[in-house]
Amino acid sequence: MIKPTMRERKRYIRVRFEGAELSEREATEVINAAVLEFLGELGFSKLNPKLVEFKNNEAVILCSHSEVQKLKAALALVDEIKGKTGCIRILRVSGMMRKVM
Repeated sequence: MIKPTMRERKRYIRVRFEGAELSEREATEVINAAVLEFLGELGFSKLNPKLVEFKNNEAVILCSHSEVQKLKAALALVDEIKGKTGCIRILRVSGMMRKVM
């Protein structure tokens, strides 16, 4: 068991995809592509983004607490989704899953 002081702190970010209807797999691909394009592979590994929940074109993304600003910047730079003009809106950031919903 890992001690609480050794655990990685995390943040949940709720986002909405605008411009195209996506499946969960497509949403994951859009997020990963945006982060890789903006931060590269090293930044991606530090950020460690994971799609936790997806429904109605809204998603909850889990990431490292120290890298939240970089994830927000990477998502803000998305201007095309599935070949159409679109964007990713950041709705809320929290350290608890139930508060982000």
